[in-house]
Amino acid sequence: MSVVRNVVVLVFLFAAGCASYPTAMQPIQPSAPLLDEKVLTLINNAVYEVIVQKPEKDSLSYEKTLPLDLIPYSVRTDKYYSVGTAFAIGPNQFVSASHVMYLDIDSQFKEVYLRDNEGKVYSIDKILKYSDHKDFAIFSLKNKNAEHFFQVNTSPRVNDKVYAVGNAMGQGVVIRDGLYTSSTPEEEAGEWKWIRFSAAASPGNSGGPLLDKDGKVIGIVLGKSENENLNYALSLSEVMNAKPNKAAIHKKLKYFIDNMDMTKIDTLERETALPKSYHDLRQEIVKSVNQTAEKLLKDLFTENKENIFPRGKGSTLLLNSTVDAVFPNLIMKADDGNWDAFYPKETQKAALDSNGYITYGGLGNSLFLYIRKPDKISHEQLRNDSKLFMDLILKGLYLYREIGTEKIKITSFGKAQEENTLTDAYGRKWLIRTWLKEYDDEKIVTFSLPVPSGYITMMREGQTGLVDNGFIPDMKALADFIYVSYYGTFKHWQDFLQMKSLLPDSFSTINLSIDYNKRFNFTSKRLAFNYAPDVMKISEKSALQLSFTYFDDHGKVVWDIGNIWVGEDKSTGNGFAVARNIKPPKTMDDKYQSKWENIAKQNFPYNASAYYDDNATSLSTVYINKQPEKGEGKMGDILYTVSYWKDGKAEQDEMKAKIDQFIQNLTIHESGRGK
Repeated sequence: MSVVRNVVVLVFLFAAGCASYPTAMQPIQPSAPLLDEKVLTLINNAVYEVIVQKPEKDSLSYEKTLPLDLIPYSVRTDKYYSVGTAFAIGPNQFVSASHVMYLDIDSQFKEVYLRDNEGKVYSIDKILKYSDHKDFAIFSLKNKNAEHFFQVNTSPRVNDKVYAVGNAMGQGVVIRDGLYTSSTPEEEAGEWKWIRFSAAASPGNSGGPLLDKDGKVIGIVLGKSENENLNYALSLSEVMNAKPNKAAIHKKLKYFIDNMDMTKIDTLERETALPKSYHDLRQEIVKSVNQTAEKLLKDLFTENKENIFPRGKGSTLLLNSTVDAVFPNLIMKADDGNWDAFYPKETQKAALDSNGYITYGGLGNSLFLYIRKPDKISHEQLRNDSKLFMDLILKGLYLYREIGTEKIKITSFGKAQEENTLTDAYGRKWLIRTWLKEYDDEKIVTFSLPVPSGYITMMREGQTGLVDNGFIPDMKALADFIYVSYYGTFKHWQDFLQMKSLLPDSFSTINLSIDYNKRFNFTSKRLAFNYAPDVMKISEKSALQLSFTYFDDHGKVVWDIGNIWVGEDKSTGNGFAVARNIKPPKTMDDKYQSKWENIAKQNFPYNASAYYDDNATSLSTVYINKQPEKGEGKMGDILYTVSYWKDGKAEQDEMKAKIDQFIQNLTIHESGRGK
């Protein structure tokens, strides 16, 4: 879900590794001038850490033992991560920032707790008041009544002295002084005013109290201004005046997808009755947010169907082209308004064992990978063993866990936590897998499509809830826009075709028969051909590429074969190509019109004349079932060309004889008389 949420601040303090805070808050570290001793005592007793429990399990394996001794003893032995600050304003009324409470997003951390200055940990009982827009939560604790709590000042004055209190980056409770500099309207509609103050604040201060000189609370510390060296807080008057026993949810959501410039914006606005348990309210809010996001995604496509591939404006170019895409391409809307297949600007390649390798590069928010599987590993093994699959990726990608100043390479994520399949709009079967990174509440998700030589994969990593409810819906939508060719040796193809449950629907009309050193047969609903070794060698190392594309077929856009390449050996350029060509609309550029004219009139290079270029000789011709008879009209709107390539220089007679042999056993089932 590529959604920008109107949340005031979003700071989660999970340093990679085992970053945490001591088991009891450290002594107060005030800044000058000092507050009254009674106020300091009150702060010590009425301010709490907001914590989540460290995961007990780590599914990951590493290249070496984690150097946990680089983390301070009290931190690495703590059972909790500290994520913010809270404070008491009544015997059983505790306050924090809503963004600290994890109430609007799924997480591996199922509950948040408070910890006092003696190290005692308390569970949240009920949420009493809540507003994500104003960024506050009031709640009670189980088995805890506060003996010490702050009084409230709802009428502070600009230029008064203020003190920001909170847990700062593992240093215990820190007090920093400054001035209440101004009040500034909230950004969306000016419904209330933020307190801006000059006292320093660290991320761990979020949810802590902003005090006046008498130790009364005037606000909740929330975050730092993006454009200036000031921090801001929510006035306690807004908290006290909020509706009792109500949770107010207000989120401005903006949905967009990597491959298009269209967006959909809406505001989730609702109230729900309180008190509720932490778990019940969280479940309700997360469900509402996710349902709204799902609707935004659906509406984005519905409202823009006239502008989105394959029926939208700008689709003509791609519907009349075939792209070589052994490495996966993403169909995206270009700056000129046309939809086209895009490849990462930069890719990297990493070698695997047994002739395998990985090529990868970023497109949008996803990492795209082409995994050429090692020869010693079968498709069935990669299909059934999620650990083996991700271990291969980790041999090519450098993913690490940071401990102190060291980066420790991750060598395995173990077995996938979840495995599902998705059939996209074109009948392609995707394997969806997720792996947990327990130590920092993250997940990795892969969408993988098997191809003869291995897999093509989309991959993302992020916070657990964002992956489940954001990235995965996004990637399901993007699956329809993946452009890919199917390439492999004959041996690869035989292995690949055994995975019948994962074959695209289009393969139900394809029949491939290989009898080494005897005959190769290919049949589809549009064409068929076969050849014997006297035409071209047939061995395990011979290669076949089916270049699929999108085109209009009797009023319906289909995903089907545009070009076929069959080669004698993966290490040579010798082979035959059969290409499906569509008469371009008049709106297309001259280069497309010129190419079509050359095909239709059998002009060079489609006139069966051999020519030498780039260390190879090629010859191309137009396949014709029969010439149109008198009165039958012109050639059709679909024409097939056949080409033959041979490394080095070759004579015309040799090239012509070879292509004639191939064409003798080629049959085109399409009439060529129109779409």
